[in-house]
Amino acid sequence: MVGTMELLGMALGTFLIFSTLSMLWKDNPFFRVGQMAVMGSSIAHFILLNMQTVRDNAWTPLLNGDILMVIPLVLGLLMYARLKKSIAWLSRYPSSVLIGIGTGVMIAGTVSGQVLDQIAITITDVFNGGGINAMIIAIGVVTSITFFVFTKEHTGVVGKSASIGRKFLMISLGANWSGEIVWYLTQLVGRLMYIKNFLTALMGG
Repeated sequence: MVGTMELLGMALGTFLIFSTLSMLWKDNPFFRVGQMAVMGSSIAHFILLNMQTVRDNAWTPLLNGDILMVIPLVLGLLMYARLKKSIAWLSRYPSSVLIGIGTGVMIAGTVSGQVLDQIAITITDVFNGGGINAMIIAIGVVTSITFFVFTKEHTGVVGKSASIGRKFLMISLGANWSGEIVWYLTQLVGRLMYIKNFLTALMGG
């Protein structure tokens, strides 16, 4: 038997689902209420999560004697300087640190994981008994790269390679798109099952 509070929570969830789906009809007050509720709860969750992160990773270590934790705390506080126009320029320092570190980490991870490792795996699979699958992948990689060569006219061998690469790209994009559709349909089925469970609980099933 479902408890009263749990039933109220399911009712609220069902209302938000219908409010969001009502946008398929047209913009309406129910959709705006659902939109504001989702955005508000998401922002509140994000704020609380970040406060917990600051407490666990900076404030608590600082109280335990790790004086270096003053640096991220000060940088974090400087982000709020943009709220006052006269000292807003101070927020550029933490922003620069975030952008610099983020760019460095992203470039290193992208080059290593999506370029070097992929090239190495593609080549080694061909020579390590990968069979026909490895050959197809290798051909797809080379011809797809050829498609994006714009410094040479796509004629002759380059043109044929680019044409094959275009077909590989279309197959890849189609597969990715179908995967996205399946994921969204899975989410929709999950929400419909949620509504079904609510109605079943409401009727005492």
